[in-house]
Amino acid sequence: MAAHRRPARRETAPGDVLESLLDALYSRRRFLTSSAIGTAGSLVLGTGVAAEAAARGETTASRPSGEVGKVAEEADRVVQATPSRYFVNRGNGSEEMKWGPARDYAETVPNDRFYIHNRARPPDIDRRTWRLRLTGDALARPRSFGYEDLLALPAVTLRRTLDCGANCRVFFPSLPPSGDGRRWLPIGFTQWHFGAVSAAEWTGVRVKDVLAAAGARDGVDVKFTGLDEITDPDGRTVNYSQVIPFEKAVKDDTLLAYRMNGADLPVDHGYPLRALFSGWGGNTAVKWLGHIEASKRSIPAAGPQRLQVLTGPDFPEPVRPTAGRVRSAVEFNENVTLTPGDMTLRGRAWSGAGAIDRVDVQVDRLVAPGRWTTEIPWREAKLLSAPEPFMWVRFEVPWQGVKPGKYRVMSRARDRAGNVQPRPEDVLWNQHGLEYNGHAPLELVVLPASLMP
Repeated sequence: MAAHRRPARRETAPGDVLESLLDALYSRRRFLTSSAIGTAGSLVLGTGVAAEAAARGETTASRPSGEVGKVAEEADRVVQATPSRYFVNRGNGSEEMKWGPARDYAETVPNDRFYIHNRARPPDIDRRTWRLRLTGDALARPRSFGYEDLLALPAVTLRRTLDCGANCRVFFPSLPPSGDGRRWLPIGFTQWHFGAVSAAEWTGVRVKDVLAAAGARDGVDVKFTGLDEITDPDGRTVNYSQVIPFEKAVKDDTLLAYRMNGADLPVDHGYPLRALFSGWGGNTAVKWLGHIEASKRSIPAAGPQRLQVLTGPDFPEPVRPTAGRVRSAVEFNENVTLTPGDMTLRGRAWSGAGAIDRVDVQVDRLVAPGRWTTEIPWREAKLLSAPEPFMWVRFEVPWQGVKPGKYRVMSRARDRAGNVQPRPEDVLWNQHGLEYNGHAPLELVVLPASLMP
């Protein structure tokens, strides 16, 4: 079993139970069952975090208008503050949600704790002058909407989990199992672990209502384009976009969201408007929306969407992911250190294909270097919330009489469509490291407080 490379930036969580005290003694190595695991990551450009807007006390409504979509300096991709207690910085405008604090969240994640993936600096938008343009040959009456026009349409509120298609990408081997060196996974990709996922209550208008107001008919594809300017795989400056089948765009639960957990969309999450396709990856949820094109013909993918496909030895033809895979995570930060005694393992499970109906948890104990024994075999967890489609469910399992040692905890979820998280060695490798959902273990240490340095 191969060890994962430790992220260059140390992240600690002051105030969590003993979490940061042994960070210097224990590496962030992860071991996956019967699988040699390497490093991988996501096609994004540049690094850094900016919190200057928060420091100035700006709010969404007070952000100044300016040149929309100006390509940002690399250090300015994220506007809000992202303290290390709640986030792990993965570089490239990527802020991963830490799972330790999640134990204090209810069903949704607070807006300022929600994971972030910005490919460029969020554009400065004044919603008083902002317009959403609707064009395309599938529209009888191409038109534009102002922000107040959208508020006048029937509002819909949904609770939805937003899960990056590249979540857990770090657990893929760098090479396919065949060892084909021509299909290596580019190292510039973001090293997402478990936390490129969060959930919120979203309020907005149905895409189908907006399209109907423009006289939509006989559509095949709909292209959603943001106002953020990014660099595409060919080095050109483009606006981020996603092409979505018309039938998905007009589902009752496909939204143009303008509120998140009851507040205006935060800048880093698409203010003033973003798309939301229930169950589909976060990459499809275009932020800072400015243009919708509805076409009677297929629209070719452009920009990063061209590479958001499954390709590799097990995929004779590229496959574009749609519904997110079934996944789960335990609510501990990575390599947490705990004290002996009785405890409860809690976590969350979700799927883009339907509601979760079962979660099992297993605990292994390290008995010798590289050798693990099962401490608790797969045990069904108690679901703490009513399962609902496209929304994660909380679960818990008691763990009593925990003795000092090193452990790894795994969770395995199942949805009502019959999808079950596979063993790590059964996950199909793909060139871009998308849709990993093996039940990867979370390592933790149990140690008496008297032995702490």
